[in-house]
Amino acid sequence: MKKYSQQEKLLNFGISFLALGAFPLVWFLSQAILFRELTDLISRNMLVVIGLLVGSSFVFLLFSGMERIIKLAPIERRDSLEAKMFAGPSLFMIFLFLFYPAIRTIYLSFKDRYGTSFVGFENYLWSFNDTEMLVTIRNQIIWLVFVVFFTLFFGLIVGWLTDRLNKGEAFFKSIVFMPMAISAVGASAIFKFIYEYRPPPLTQIGILNGIRVSTGEQCYNNRVIDGVVKGYDDASCNRAVGWLQQRDLSNFQIGQSLESASWLDNILVNLPLNTVLLLVIMIWAYTGFAAVVFSAGIKAIPADIMEAGQIDGASELKIFVSIVIPYIKSTIIVVGTYMVITVLKAFDIVYVTTRGDLETNLLAVKMLDEFSKYRNIGRSSTVAVLIFICVNPIIIGNTYREKENSSL
Repeated sequence: MKKYSQQEKLLNFGISFLALGAFPLVWFLSQAILFRELTDLISRNMLVVIGLLVGSSFVFLLFSGMERIIKLAPIERRDSLEAKMFAGPSLFMIFLFLFYPAIRTIYLSFKDRYGTSFVGFENYLWSFNDTEMLVTIRNQIIWLVFVVFFTLFFGLIVGWLTDRLNKGEAFFKSIVFMPMAISAVGASAIFKFIYEYRPPPLTQIGILNGIRVSTGEQCYNNRVIDGVVKGYDDASCNRAVGWLQQRDLSNFQIGQSLESASWLDNILVNLPLNTVLLLVIMIWAYTGFAAVVFSAGIKAIPADIMEAGQIDGASELKIFVSIVIPYIKSTIIVVGTYMVITVLKAFDIVYVTTRGDLETNLLAVKMLDEFSKYRNIGRSSTVAVLIFICVNPIIIGNTYREKENSSL
């Protein structure tokens, strides 16, 4: 192993410091100063053009200068220094826009609504005692259980069935995957139309209410139909339902029949219907994604193993349970992990459909509400930290599992 002189060590250290510290700092500050000074002088579109031309030219000059400095180092050290030069800005940006905001958010979670006075764990105590926050946590748990389970369940079934098709497999997979290509906002708008409710005597344009009232006489306020006055309390009328306003099943016949039954029936009665209707949107959107991933995993199963199961007389269900699921277990874990993280970050669906009202809130929407509606920086940061706490163990656990698998 070659021994470096003190002068060479100092040179390597200086170049490494420039690559990982000074260079990205100068690069970032130059961009920030450029945009700050020109913002009030020219239009935004022109600012973008100048930023692309001047900014990229300045970065090119910085890289060229660093390249010349690196050539002063010993030959065997140049590759490593060049790697640091290119990695430096990326690491700097990751710290600036990822780690620093995370640390800052944790710090603000111990502050008051204005972010000035230290309040200790008061915000965390609020998060587990406030009624609205407890409803939000309940909804988040329901989303985690239902969305993850049914997305994996339907994804496995659809992936298995499409893989068994002799013809048209690509066509059916594209149809199943299509909801994933629609943005969450677009999917929310589609289902908002499906659940739409208009108070009588307005015509119902929502699909569910359209089907409901078309099967009988729609209930109007004291409207005369064939000489008979029809009102809301008339049992012969099929009333339109505000689906996203239903906090449970108590207003439905099925709910009323279950109210005095077992504890399980009581849980079903009190299950928040509007929250369930919203999570259906995410299940619909992500089932196709799960199905396509599972189908790719199923195709990787050796054909002789599948044939051996068929020769032994195993049914399709037995093959699916005993061969397919064990072989794609790692794929199921990956998709499940992705869905858990996606659900914890779920925002668009609830915000577009209900804005978090009617007890449909989720943590991400609650975080925005505390910041923008209630102007409470401390509580908003606390909700963000709770999401952070929920997501990180999943990521760390999955990374550790992948590391163990790669070492085998």
